[in-house]
Amino acid sequence: MTKTWDASAEIPTFALILSSAAAADAGKHVDLYSHKGLLKRFEGVEALAEWAGQPLKTIMATLEKYRAHSLEGKDEFGKATFGGMFADDLSKEIFYAGRVTPVLHYCMGGIKINTHGEVIDSEDRVIPGLRAAGEVTGGVHGNNRLAGNSLLECTVFGSLVGRELPLLERSIGSTAFSSGGGIGDSSKMLSSGKERKVTLTELAEHNAEDDCWISIHGTVYDLTDFAEEHPAGAESIHKLCGMNGTEAFQAVHNMGLLEDFDDETVGVFAVEEEAGNNEDEEEEEECSKCQVHIDDTAIPFL
Repeated sequence: MTKTWDASAEIPTFALILSSAAAADAGKHVDLYSHKGLLKRFEGVEALAEWAGQPLKTIMATLEKYRAHSLEGKDEFGKATFGGMFADDLSKEIFYAGRVTPVLHYCMGGIKINTHGEVIDSEDRVIPGLRAAGEVTGGVHGNNRLAGNSLLECTVFGSLVGRELPLLERSIGSTAFSSGGGIGDSSKMLSSGKERKVTLTELAEHNAEDDCWISIHGTVYDLTDFAEEHPAGAESIHKLCGMNGTEAFQAVHNMGLLEDFDDETVGVFAVEEEAGNNEDEEEEEECSKCQVHIDDTAIPFL
């Protein structure tokens, strides 16, 4: 077995079937995949059999066999845990089902690098000026990888390479520095027609789960509808409603991800402008204290 991907081979397809009890245990994950169209809801075993393209008696026999194994405490494959069992009356059970197919998830081999991210040739010599990080690089994983390897490779070696690369200073005229601490593409904001300014005060007003605005890298997004679709859960979105979420965002995401949220853009985060206005008000208030009044005429101290 060469373990080489054969693009011409028939792709095996499996059916993932959940009972109503199993779906309830999965909670928000079922809601998310149903929203994305990856899972479908079926009322009764007949509807499930029709979707699966299998005879009703075949589906019934399979489910009853599974139930019998659960009572025995073990099946022919060695499975000993049977949570989320189907209801006794399969005709009234609510099923959730979806198709499962293989995908290319992770590349477990590639370019050889040293501890600095420098690419090594076939004779173990450093190739000048060539660096690599992430899944493009090789490594020893055995038959499978540990969860999180890809993220670790990207962030650790990406950071090492980034620190050592001799980057040219960017021209300020080619980029727009955002008030949120990041660098954004000003032309993108102007071309979208969403160049309205959102102050810190206005942002703070949209701080509820059903009205959630968040500033990220100098741009304000309305993430009210997206929150429930967030793979990590809605909670991490909701706790940032009405706030500047740049720091939390850049801790786990890159700027490129924001390209998918053009439709959620509200405007530019104008925190600096508001701060400037506040400073002017403070100066006026301070100056008002530096005056004497003679016949109701204010004369300032200079």
